[in-house]
Amino acid sequence: MQQFPHRVTIERLGTTTNQFSGRDKQWTPVFSDIYAKVTNRAGRESDAENQTNNFLSISVRIRYRDGIVPDMRVLHKQRKLNILAVLPTQDGAYIDLQCEAWVDA
Repeated sequence: MQQFPHRVTIERLGTTTNQFSGRDKQWTPVFSDIYAKVTNRAGRESDAENQTNNFLSISVRIRYRDGIVPDMRVLHKQRKLNILAVLPTQDGAYIDLQCEAWVDA
């Protein structure tokens, strides 16, 4: 079995100027098509403001790269994963990205 069987893209939120000279927020790729191991960890439910929200906790392991911070996100297939924490392994060879995804109920 491959150590990194999945492909992911890591994006950063930035701003662009639209045709009316206004500012639009847009996600842009920082690292594209990188090898990863994506593992679903746990699910949870939140009741906020009379709405039920379902979240999935996901771990994404990649080879170490500089510049990845928690305000970025990971794209894996059709899922958009918000990065909550960037955790380098003890030997510094890999990074574990602790992520969260919304699940449509």
